[in-house]
Amino acid sequence: MKFRFKFLALIFCFLTLFSPVANSKNIALADTNKTYYTVYDESKKNIILLKGGEINDGDKYLSGDNKLYVISNIDEKNKTAIAKFLNDEKLPEYKVSPKQNSKSASAAVTKKVGVYHTHNDESYFTPDGIDSVYGKGGIHDVGKSFVSNLEKLGITTLYREDLHLPHNSGAYTRSQVTASALLESGATAIFDLHRDSTKRDYYLTKVNGVQMSSIRMVVGSSSSNYEENKKFAYSIKAYADSAYPGLIKDIYFGKGNYNQQLSTRAMLFEMGCENIEKDLVIKSTEYLAKTLDVVLYGSENASAASLDDVSLTDASGNNSVITGVATSAGENGEVNSNTTLIVVLSIIGGAILILVIVLAVSKKARYKVARFFSEMFAGLFGKKKPE
Repeated sequence: MKFRFKFLALIFCFLTLFSPVANSKNIALADTNKTYYTVYDESKKNIILLKGGEINDGDKYLSGDNKLYVISNIDEKNKTAIAKFLNDEKLPEYKVSPKQNSKSASAAVTKKVGVYHTHNDESYFTPDGIDSVYGKGGIHDVGKSFVSNLEKLGITTLYREDLHLPHNSGAYTRSQVTASALLESGATAIFDLHRDSTKRDYYLTKVNGVQMSSIRMVVGSSSSNYEENKKFAYSIKAYADSAYPGLIKDIYFGKGNYNQQLSTRAMLFEMGCENIEKDLVIKSTEYLAKTLDVVLYGSENASAASLDDVSLTDASGNNSVITGVATSAGENGEVNSNTTLIVVLSIIGGAILILVIVLAVSKKARYKVARFFSEMFAGLFGKKKPE
């Protein structure tokens, strides 16, 4: 019996060691470390970025004014790093302006998205009284508001509040199952809502004269869909910069997958920080929902409510038609909803292959396996023999 547990433990180690999911670089912020990084420019005088969680050499960052930087010289002790300027990025152009427009639209396509939380525990000091709980934190209230605003626009929203606790490096592995289920249920896009960890005024903004929290997007540079998700993020920021200046703060490119390998339209949103009031974060969900409605489904299929506060005309007075990224690529897009099955089969196959190799080269291993099955099945496969 004692050997049986050792043998099962050995198999578990094989599964863990050779699992592409377990070895992914989706590193979550540890429960015990909520300190944020301060990233300076090369002169070390100007702050370029504040960010909670993990940063790595080679990560990239797109600022609010579309300047692209690469991160280096990370000092873990003092939580600082350097951002080297690369270039000014060119984002898609949306010929819209924040103006009243009576245009209405009726959706000619099925609009369906998915929303979930990899880090369920994340909360807001005001009014939650704490920045993290072991369970459904304040980020779930933000999620419910986001879902409500999406549904007001005629977007069917699949909301999964599955818990992926604890908040550690395995959270993304656990939430991958949830994200895959959303895609398999027909979601056009999936959105993972998080909360950053910085000082309050870093996320404080005004949109249309209303004070609220800004939003950061995170794109996984290790994802097989990196280029497509980068384009998706650029489209979201470009439209929001035109229609709702101040809403999208910036874009961070981290060394991880963040489940974005599952779909070309998967995005991680950092909804403010723990020090900003939750109600200010909730206010931003209305504008984020409207932005996604237009970017995903275009001006011909977006809700009238999404178009009421923008003018779809250029400087010459010509009407502007926006093609949605979901409708242009086909309603279901390029999603890899079978990724979970493939990963599981590869893990099992890899473990079996390793076991076969070990058995082929080790007489002792063959004896132990034979003894294990003999004990497990009460001698059905032969009696126990001395080693």
